[in-house]
Amino acid sequence: MAADAFLGPRTKIVTALPTFDVLGRFAEQRDAAVVAVPLTDQHAHNLERMVTSVDAATRLVYICNPNNPTGTLTRRQDLEAFLQKLPQGTYVVIDEAYHHYVEPSAEYASFIDRAIDDPRIIVTRSFSKLFGLAGARVGYAVASPSTARMLSACRLPDGVNALAARAAVAAVDDVEHVRLTVQRNANERQEFCNQANARMLRVVDSQANFVMLNTLAMHTTTPPAAEIVEHFKTNRALIAGPFPGYETCIRVALGTTAEIGEFWRIWDLLPGHHHMSMK
Repeated sequence: MAADAFLGPRTKIVTALPTFDVLGRFAEQRDAAVVAVPLTDQHAHNLERMVTSVDAATRLVYICNPNNPTGTLTRRQDLEAFLQKLPQGTYVVIDEAYHHYVEPSAEYASFIDRAIDDPRIIVTRSFSKLFGLAGARVGYAVASPSTARMLSACRLPDGVNALAARAAVAAVDDVEHVRLTVQRNANERQEFCNQANARMLRVVDSQANFVMLNTLAMHTTTPPAAEIVEHFKTNRALIAGPFPGYETCIRVALGTTAEIGEFWRIWDLLPGHHHMSMK
């Protein structure tokens, strides 16, 4: 809806690289230019470079925070300073699909939970992650009334079905499930990092339900990331990667303890690697 409302020929969207690329693909379908700015060395949005890419043709900026596929945060104070530098006609989609997984920090605050008075901001949330309703295809956006009206004018006539809407309402009300899922994800994420460390592998500090893993291990010969993806596919497991600017990395979604154990079993089948469990 944001692409339909704001983009077209001779317009532009500014995003990060790598990031969740659906909005960028929609922009290309509408003949808009896509400017993708590489992340910083700390894997945050490079807001200084992004703002220099914004001009009179820029109608949208996309910020995924935590970012997908890195799972990393861009500081709230930096985002607020960035917003103040944007032209009045540039709208900003802040994707908070992974908001619930973020550990409490002074450097992060949702733009829904701690809103600012800026009609250019569109904050999106999904029920496909923490709430486990990916098959229902349901989410929502929060924006000012004027911006919401522009988005609504571009919505599909049958965007969300009644069953998905009722499931989403029930999911929001299940506070205990949210708490348990967040805690379980944090535990599984830590165990994944422990196993990576045991194999002398580096991970990007994640605040999501996935981990970006650098496939280059110390003192071992590791195949390129693309070959590792194929190795896992051959062993009936799907992982994502490599990514632009992260050619040696793969993205591993966190599942159950058994599923993570299966990931490491398949990893240890790679040439030059052996089982180094910490248990």
